[in-house]
Amino acid sequence: MSLMNKLTQLAKSEKGKELIDKAQAIANDPKNREKIATARGKVEEQIDAAKHKFAEKRGEKDDAAQGTATATNPATTPTPPAPATSPPTEANYGGDEGPKAA
Repeated sequence: MSLMNKLTQLAKSEKGKELIDKAQAIANDPKNREKIATARGKVEEQIDAAKHKFAEKRGEKDDAAQGTATATNPATTPTPPAPATSPPTEANYGGDEGPKAA
């Protein structure tokens, strides 16, 4: 039996429906939404910092080959972190509106 078939069977069972209801309640809790938004912001900041660091290294290599100083390279100027995004206003789990699994 494939994994998708097992998951479908679980979702249709009484225990599966209870688990889905519990997961929806946890996901809709404002405290948990705030935790998710905070974690998302931290991850986005780390990604932006890593991208910036990578761009700086790439800029230094380009500048070294051209013989120019890195301080004049606009690609190496720091950028402010992206603002944290707010969580979605309404969660829509399950139902017939979402994409269908193949």
